[in-house]
Amino acid sequence: MNNYDVIIVGAGTAGTYFAYLLGKRGLKVLVIDKDKEKDLAKRLDIFHFTTESFARFNLPESKAGDEEFVSKFSYIYSRSALDNYEKKNFLEVSVMHLPLFIKRLRNKAIKENVEFKFATEFKDLIYDAKGRISGIETKDEKSYNARLVVDASGIPSVVRRVVKDPYMETFPIGPRDKFYVFLKYVKLKDPNIKIDMSLSWPYYKSWIAPQQNKDGAIVGVGANISVDYARKCMKKFEDSIKLPAYDLQYEEWGATPYRRPPYSFVSDGFLVLGDAACLTQPFNGEGITAAWVQSTPAADVVANALKDDKYPTKEALWPINVMYQTGEGALFAGQRALLVGAVNMSKEDNDYLYANGIIFKSDDEEVKGSVAGNLIKGVLKGKFSFAALRSLMGASSTGNKLTKHYKNYPTSPEKYFAWKKKADRLWKKAGSMADNVKDAD
Repeated sequence: MNNYDVIIVGAGTAGTYFAYLLGKRGLKVLVIDKDKEKDLAKRLDIFHFTTESFARFNLPESKAGDEEFVSKFSYIYSRSALDNYEKKNFLEVSVMHLPLFIKRLRNKAIKENVEFKFATEFKDLIYDAKGRISGIETKDEKSYNARLVVDASGIPSVVRRVVKDPYMETFPIGPRDKFYVFLKYVKLKDPNIKIDMSLSWPYYKSWIAPQQNKDGAIVGVGANISVDYARKCMKKFEDSIKLPAYDLQYEEWGATPYRRPPYSFVSDGFLVLGDAACLTQPFNGEGITAAWVQSTPAADVVANALKDDKYPTKEALWPINVMYQTGEGALFAGQRALLVGAVNMSKEDNDYLYANGIIFKSDDEEVKGSVAGNLIKGVLKGKFSFAALRSLMGASSTGNKLTKHYKNYPTSPEKYFAWKKKADRLWKKAGSMADNVKDAD
């Protein structure tokens, strides 16, 4: 019989890790994915994962000899738009192969009796006699029953977008709502140069970082609108910043959501997580740990909601909303609004921020005076534009209001729509990173 407690659509990092957590709690879980197992997550190879995250999410740290492990570094650096200032921060990071890391997660889930079906594509939801979600139908005309369906399908959000509930937003994640990540794997011409840490230029949304070969590197950029526009941004970056000479090996590209998440992640018999829920970090677009912050406590809520053969109602799942939106959701809402204002400035403005430790600062850097005071001082000295000051202070104000509003997220569905109405007004005022794109044509 095709009967399960939980069906998860999507076998990437979000869906597989959540399946593992639910399996550990004794639930019968099925994970489906439209890709064949051998093709899963093959679009992007190398990714970075902090040492802290292994401990935070109760995973043994990858080490030399593990098939997914490549290398490890301990510091990240960033530089200003004119390349005049550099910041250094301690962060232990493992460089790994993403497909093999997911394979490792999948093996852990299988040990917890989680079932996986590949080359199996979601078609539609199934409803019971009461009109409640009760499973899925796949495109090979098979039906699978479950009390809870989870959308971890990534950017396509194939399940979330067909949920019939005014509490569930069904927006598509379009070109303005994501960063297209364009990566160049390169071999450095000078054998004495080694890229053994991550170095970024936030003004250009670009970076250079380690890859699997010690004599190589990854040069990357993120941009709204399209891969072609990301290529254009890459050229602007390399025309402005002198990188080590290299020979191109190959290219990769993908996308990550970059917009606010849905206001609610739950409905009767339904939960959305990962990229399908737009859970990514504002400063770098990283989505693995951002999703796991939501799903780790969610596993306990789900297990309790399904206890004693109960049907998981919206009300029973609502604590997932409250825990995320009042925590990471509130923090990221403020940061996302601030960054919209921070990128709307000149290279000289960006250099001034670096010179004075505003937004960007090293671990051991002491900054004297307030942010507002230092910005005003820069305007008076002609080193920071008034337009940038106005943009940054306005974005900061809106971001603070968003953070405060998210911390007051309703503890039950009753007050949701009033809360949503105010949130809509604040996000409209905050704008989008894509609003700053002027040269995409």
